[in-house]
Amino acid sequence: MEIAFHSAPSLSTSLQAVGFEMDVAQLSQGALNGVFRLGGSGQLPVLSIQTNQDLLLQGNRRPGVMPLGLNTNDQHPVVRGKATQPGSLHGFQTSLSEAFFQLPAGAHIQVALVCETRFEQLATATGDHQTLEVIQRANSANLHPQRFDEISALIQTQLMGGDQDDLVEVAALEALSPHQLQGTTSGELGVRAGLMKDLVAWGFKNTGQAITLNDLSATIFASRSSIVHHCRQSFGTGPMALLKQIRLSQVHHALSSPEVQQTIGGNTVHEIACHYGFQSRNHFARDYRNQFGESPSATLQRASAPGMSVQSVSVAQTPQMAMALR
Repeated sequence: MEIAFHSAPSLSTSLQAVGFEMDVAQLSQGALNGVFRLGGSGQLPVLSIQTNQDLLLQGNRRPGVMPLGLNTNDQHPVVRGKATQPGSLHGFQTSLSEAFFQLPAGAHIQVALVCETRFEQLATATGDHQTLEVIQRANSANLHPQRFDEISALIQTQLMGGDQDDLVEVAALEALSPHQLQGTTSGELGVRAGLMKDLVAWGFKNTGQAITLNDLSATIFASRSSIVHHCRQSFGTGPMALLKQIRLSQVHHALSSPEVQQTIGGNTVHEIACHYGFQSRNHFARDYRNQFGESPSATLQRASAPGMSVQSVSVAQTPQMAMALR
């Protein structure tokens, strides 16, 4: 199954349909053109995400699933505040219940959704207890090049519908064996990443509310200077601009979706902008155009044109999604 997405919340909808309660925002400027794919089997689904813009993702991981993420090109994600390395697997730490990562423009990641219980049973049956220790304490692992090539090819085949369930699990067990690894990174958040996670979480939970830096400082219990410094270090922009980008992503999605408009009770540019905390029409229109390369009215008109609205795919009800959730 393949779904094109042109707003960050559209990707969020697809991820939620496979059990990941994730919020997504677009950080870079320009039209978003991305592709979400889902393949594999009910026992071992595989998803992939391609994006031409920088994306920020934050939320909860799917319980009982051990994600094995890898990059297919040289645009490497930043996972929990740490840059991933070429030839690495990431996202598999079983002690984590939430996710926080960035996809740079041009990124293409594939994620095998391995059943945690099956993997632990396989490791126990083969006496590979050290690998169980790895997945409990580490979230990223630099693999031997041959091992990375092997598991990458298997995951790609599984995505395309190949019957590689057992082979992927065995390859992961071998690749994550301590004597095969060339280094690991813990999923523990550093000071900067922890503060930015709190900032981003607040932004997603309060998309209808603008806030001052003073109030933000009091809300997330950090000094103004720390918030500004760490935000610029992490995202290349200030905290107020970051929160605005999160809200703009929500506006863009609402303008593109009659279903969202019905939910929030507004179907004009002004009503939708006000719902997400934008009070100045001129400032909002300028910021929106700078972020997405067109006026908000152009987005709304395209969505309202017969046959041109963004398709609201009920992904949760497709056979592929039902299979992935089993």
